Amino acid sequence: MTYKVTIVGAVGENVVYNEQSIINLLNTQQQALLHGNLFTGKPSTKLYIDEHNALKIRAEIRLDSRAALKWATQALTKEQTYQVHHPHKTWFIAQETDQPIALIGNICPRLHPVHDLFTHATVDIQTRLQHLATLFEHYLRLAKNTGVRLDEGLSNFGVTPEGQLYYLDDDFYTWDRFITCAQVIGVYFRKLLWLNTETSPIFARSMRALILKHFKDKQYLSVLAEQLEDVFIPAETQRIALESFIKALDERHEATHIHFNTTRYIALLADIHANLPALETVLAYLKDQNITYGIILGDIVGYGPHPSECIELVRHSGFHIVKGNHDHGLATGNFKKGFSNSASWALEWATPRVTTEQKAWLADLPPILHDEKWLALHGAPIDPTFFNAYVYEMSYEDNLEVLARKNISICFHGHTHQPVIYARKAGFADSSYKGVNIDLNPFDYSLVCPGSVGQPRNGDVNAQFAVYDQETRKISYHTIAYPIEKTLMDMQNAGFPETLIKMLRSST
Repeated sequence: MTYKVTIVGAVGENVVYNEQSIINLLNTQQQALLHGNLFTGKPSTKLYIDEHNALKIRAEIRLDSRAALKWATQALTKEQTYQVHHPHKTWFIAQETDQPIALIGNICPRLHPVHDLFTHATVDIQTRLQHLATLFEHYLRLAKNTGVRLDEGLSNFGVTPEGQLYYLDDDFYTWDRFITCAQVIGVYFRKLLWLNTETSPIFARSMRALILKHFKDKQYLSVLAEQLEDVFIPAETQRIALESFIKALDERHEATHIHFNTTRYIALLADIHANLPALETVLAYLKDQNITYGIILGDIVGYGPHPSECIELVRHSGFHIVKGNHDHGLATGNFKKGFSNSASWALEWATPRVTTEQKAWLADLPPILHDEKWLALHGAPIDPTFFNAYVYEMSYEDNLEVLARKNISICFHGHTHQPVIYARKAGFADSSYKGVNIDLNPFDYSLVCPGSVGQPRNGDVNAQFAVYDQETRKISYHTIAYPIEKTLMDMQNAGFPETLIKMLRSST
């Protein structure tokens, strides 16, 4: 066929292809793309290869030459920004004589697909692990810096004869906070039997280093580890290998599995928010009632005037603790995005008043705790970060669906500051429940919020918390008066904004 080719540009600085080389390759036999073959791809992609080069035509895109040139230019600009493709990859448009529709395509040096390399006995394990590390170097750098996700499938990456790894796919996706990443790592463990108990910790340590390098936040180790708990691995040997990976990835992960087998009563405290008088009053009551076990559901700090004092009291309480978004914000210094102006102000005010060691302690708090029948987190089970999303009227059904999918009967959470239970039982519509004593036995799945110790939002200024009776499966809600004027006076003396003072005084 006769084509008119217009070269748009290369990912790198130099264009190494000319129009005639593209035309010559277009006139060769089209390569079949089949799952499991050396070359895979979408059915709409047309592939032409020779010994040294691979050319793709995006046949699903049908535009006239002007629109096609614009589309290809935008694709090239993205790739020049992201820098994950071979620098010689070159975009072009080609138009057959007398045809109104232009073909959009690209050509680059022929690379050896990683999925094929990983099945060759001649490729040693160390090289395979290095390729995985390079793959995730590209992947995590792009995710953190641009919010873009590469397709993690091994067939979407290729290696040069010199051992350099590049992305082969033309498409990019929205970063989903390790959800798809965990699923694809699960695929790796199902298919790559050389990922065993010896090699998987090496892979995990490289992932750990890369996550900390790019995200600079241990939270994401926990996020990925928790996502990996849910992936399906039918073979026992590979499941054990994945468990080795999780353990090496996040050394804190095993500590998130807790058991209260011999304990009848579990205190549930949430959203203390640096309100020391409220916290002291609640803990004194629990001590008087001989309730010595409990879970603190996040947000020890924020809004209130006693961040350091509350941290010290909580960490020596003997209770299990999960991290809240305010705890994470103070620990990392990232409290501008995702926080209201008043919340940001309080965390900025608290920053010099909390020690470096206390911030490190907050940073190391787990974002989730669970046993076989329940889980505890600050935010919502639907949220992969565990402390940003809310359980409320618009979202509780989706969150109950997560519990049903995971077969977890109870989720204890905070974040909403509302003492309420959302529950599901067979034959009835999902609904909300409020009261002093609520029996969970009729429910298949329950979302339980104990209210807020130090920052109530339901019009009641008293400290709020709950107690779970493991023997009867009942939740009892409690409100206790505390010296709120002491907290308000401390806020005024510290120069807190009137909006924060009013919010505590009015419990709204």
